[in-house]
Amino acid sequence: MPAQLFELEDEPEYFSLFFDTPQAELIDVAPYLVKVNMESRLLAWMLDEGRGQSWGIFLTADVELEELFEHLRSFLKVKAPEGEELFFRFYDPRVLRIFLPSCNFQEILQFFGAVNSYMAESEDGEMLLEFSKGESGLEVNGCKIMV
Repeated sequence: MPAQLFELEDEPEYFSLFFDTPQAELIDVAPYLVKVNMESRLLAWMLDEGRGQSWGIFLTADVELEELFEHLRSFLKVKAPEGEELFFRFYDPRVLRIFLPSCNFQEILQFFGAVNSYMAESEDGEMLLEFSKGESGLEVNGCKIMV
């Protein structure tokens, strides 16, 4: 969790995805869900300082943060074909960029749920890739990151 989150006058609403789990001891390095306004200094800082650092992803949704929190937490662990439970780091742009295009339509619907779009930086950190669910599957658009 970046210290900048706590230094803001109007601290945004946030949740650790590891809260109240066996991984709670990892709270300092856990993935966080943070409600960020488009005009916030936090967003500008994240785009400027985090570019190319694979700090996380962005998403848009029309539901309350608590509902989004529960949805995203349901994807933290997955089972390998051998039955072993593994962490699924979907919140890492390097993982999301590979995972989403590999999904079939049913998996897209399940992973998106109430999420309208997921956004992740491109491999070189210069573009923001937007992944959204279309009528027949995944749609991908990109735009240059300008701060």
